[in-house]
Amino acid sequence: MKLGLVIVAVLTALTGPALSHSELRRSSPMNGAILSASPASVELVFNEKVQLTALRLFHEDKAEIRLDRPAGIVDATTAMRALPALEAGACRIDWRAISADGHPVGGVIRFRIGP
Repeated sequence: MKLGLVIVAVLTALTGPALSHSELRRSSPMNGAILSASPASVELVFNEKVQLTALRLFHEDKAEIRLDRPAGIVDATTAMRALPALEAGACRIDWRAISADGHPVGGVIRFRIGP
């Protein structure tokens, strides 16, 4: 019985990292941030290499704000894109990426400009 538990533990340890997907570790602006001024850029930092496939910006009126240039890859785990000057109000950034293991991941970053 103990040998069976050891085998399961070893197999779990060996396959655990392979089953995990890329994770957003931090962003600027941070999710839930209240900013006094429009951010100059958005930065996404992941736990492993990703291929960013979408980055969309929306203002509270639900209108998408067109981003001119594709996101630049700072290094294998960090993507950055300049943002236009944003008016006060609630904003949302939707992002999608392909993990190093080939699986799609995505998320939403919400922030507010002004009081």
